[in-house]
Amino acid sequence: MKTIIELNAMNLLNNLKIFKDITGKKSMFAVKANAYGHGLREIIEITKASSAVDHYAVDSLSEALQVRSLQQQKPVLVLGWTDEDELEELIANGFETVVPSAEHLRLVKQYAKKLSRKALIHLKIETGTNRLGLEPGKAIALLKDIKEKNIEIRGIYSHFANIEDTTDPAFARQQLALFNSVLPYLHPANALKHFSSSASTLLFPETFFDIVRIGISAYGYWPSRQTHALFMEKNKSKIIFKPVLSWYTKVAQVKEVKKGSAIGYGLTYRTFNRARIIVVPVGYYDGYDRKLSNVSQVLVNGVKAPVRGRICMNMFMVDVTHIKNVKVGDRVTLLGSENNERIDADMLAEWSGTINYEVLARINPLIPRYVV
Repeated sequence: MKTIIELNAMNLLNNLKIFKDITGKKSMFAVKANAYGHGLREIIEITKASSAVDHYAVDSLSEALQVRSLQQQKPVLVLGWTDEDELEELIANGFETVVPSAEHLRLVKQYAKKLSRKALIHLKIETGTNRLGLEPGKAIALLKDIKEKNIEIRGIYSHFANIEDTTDPAFARQQLALFNSVLPYLHPANALKHFSSSASTLLFPETFFDIVRIGISAYGYWPSRQTHALFMEKNKSKIIFKPVLSWYTKVAQVKEVKKGSAIGYGLTYRTFNRARIIVVPVGYYDGYDRKLSNVSQVLVNGVKAPVRGRICMNMFMVDVTHIKNVKVGDRVTLLGSENNERIDADMLAEWSGTINYEVLARINPLIPRYVV
């Protein structure tokens, strides 16, 4: 097979255990967006029996159904917006759903009554991100008014706006104060209160509440450089997150080219001397960003080699003049480690001007994933 992804099960379980050890709280594992690009089916199979995961969080009904098909023991919360035409099925299957507005609550009540079963809801409080969510005053009014026997409040939560992007927690503390202002009106008392992301779980114990939501760091990455720096400033002990995903392909062709030869579309690179170029059978369709053109590196037989020319839809080119005996079929590592060298999602993010989340989440879901 020309291109594969390997998922390290031990790394994933160890990363999750770090958060269990830090907090002593229940954990909600975010597996939305195809488990951050890792492969939803494979990630659930690895974690479904783990005591480090108590709850799953997904974006959509389709993801929730896939999680349910693989395990039935742990609750599933649909964090994303659910359209009216899917709401009935979501409630019928017993999934937990987000209520971000009074209008959405009305629809939830309508379908719960139609089905003669309880709708399991989490109220989303707007504290400063201005995505889905109820302003605190409206949330308090709803909490005072929810008396229907077919509505069960399973949780209440919010989401930080910039806790990853700064070492100044002032805005996060404002958000936390708004969230806390709503909590006295929450009934029943056993409803889960949750606010913490990977970053806040690493930095601020006051955000733990009843359950912590863990995303990017479970997959082996710090949420940001700022998070890492602030953690190191606050803590003497180190934490080592180990990336779960490695991405491999093979050399498709080896070409000897003359000095001054153009490589790829747009003639954006010309060789300075005679060169040996390989063709790699991966492109932007596969999730290898076009912005990596002429700036990225890969590992060829464990040696770093630069990308030359533009990333194409299904292939790109790499200069291996400095690497001996490269032949068709040799391993090319796009993400991963080999011979004490590595290419990780942080590096690809820096080269392409984005974040590690996007690098991982945009990897084509059709690429085969294997658990190792």
